[in-house]
Amino acid sequence: MINLYKSYPALPGVMLGIVLAGCAGTSNNYRSPVIEQGTAAPAGSVPPPAKPQQPATSGGVPPPRSQSTTAQPAAVVALLDRAEQQANSGDLDAAAVTLERAIRIDPRNPVLWHHLATLRLAEGEAVEAEQLAAKSNSLAAGNYSLQARNWELIADARRHRGDVAGSRSAEQRARALGSR
Repeated sequence: MINLYKSYPALPGVMLGIVLAGCAGTSNNYRSPVIEQGTAAPAGSVPPPAKPQQPATSGGVPPPRSQSTTAQPAAVVALLDRAEQQANSGDLDAAAVTLERAIRIDPRNPVLWHHLATLRLAEGEAVEAEQLAAKSNSLAAGNYSLQARNWELIADARRHRGDVAGSRSAEQRARALGSR
């Protein structure tokens, strides 16, 4: 199972900063997929990934950053932060370009693909949003929470295109993954 918080120890702090930056509200009906852990997701938003269990070191403290096998590149953290700020200010095109830059740096990061899929759906690009969510799922092996959110996004994309049966099917997959 992928442990994003072990692999990317700065991610919780960055996510909190993004959440706080996003509190100002958005235009274009964009809802950031990143919200604070332990809070209810706003209506119409995509919930955050469930915090994976970290292996404990002595005293139950997570291992320090230097012990992490793969740290998230600082550039990816900065780009993700910038993309959230751009999206929350209503500049979805700039946010997408910024996320695409982050993906070029870290192309196997399923969270980045999920964020880009969410942006594309907010832009009305339902077909591309579904493709990007499927890409995120292909990289998120074992992360059932993220896979479930991707299937919810796929359901929304299909509903947006008028594919009611496909939307129901995707919702069922999301529920099945969410119960794991």
